[in-house]
Amino acid sequence: MRTPLLLLALTTINLLTAQVNIGGMIPKPGNSKGVSVEDDNDPFVPNTFIGSFRMENHLFKNGEEEKDSPTNMRYWSTPERTMTKVEMPDAKGQDMRMLTDLKGKWQYMMMVDEKGKKTAMKSKKKKITMRDDGKKPAPEVTVTDETKVIDGHTCTKVIVKSTDGTWTGWVAKDMPAPFQDMMRNVKTGDPGLAKRRSEVQGFPLEFEWADANGKDRMVCYMKDVVIGAVDESVFSLDGYEVTEMPSMSFGQ
Repeated sequence: MRTPLLLLALTTINLLTAQVNIGGMIPKPGNSKGVSVEDDNDPFVPNTFIGSFRMENHLFKNGEEEKDSPTNMRYWSTPERTMTKVEMPDAKGQDMRMLTDLKGKWQYMMMVDEKGKKTAMKSKKKKITMRDDGKKPAPEVTVTDETKVIDGHTCTKVIVKSTDGTWTGWVAKDMPAPFQDMMRNVKTGDPGLAKRRSEVQGFPLEFEWADANGKDRMVCYMKDVVIGAVDESVFSLDGYEVTEMPSMSFGQ
């Protein structure tokens, strides 16, 4: 399911999680099926979105909401660091999150098990580049005149149609969105995705994605959105047993 705009956030979360260098979770260095992975040695660029939010995702199959729905993705960001956490309904007290140190070029997969034991795997930050073969037609973007107020923000209805499906979102143009930061932080160089992001500016506070197969659908709501300083304790590794993973352990 390739998706424009907000769903790129979900793709990014998968990429962030995949950067932990264990058990072949990511491709070998170089190029593999149009995806290249290497150490991120590029100059530090600070995040532009400073704040936090929770993204509530409802997944549907053939018109029925799936049993593991909804899921939640939480995101915190300062100029130098980001933290993401995915919450699943059946997590049973477990906690898993990803801390990215953009300046130091490190990432930490942080886990708390059912007994409260805290462990973290430290690995070199990677950059992942996905190439666009240019064969897909550009998405059709329609910015409508329809508006509605969500959490005090006037949002504009935007429709994006592509060969993959249709994205319909309510975009608050008065709010910065974090998704360009998220994609840049994994250095994902996909010209097609960059074009999709550039078409619409603002923060989608609600959206729906309907896959072209007519069976899959996702409805997302942005909750607890805070623009501004983030409590530094969110990024603390205190109490975690940290293990540094070899930078080249790509399942070889």
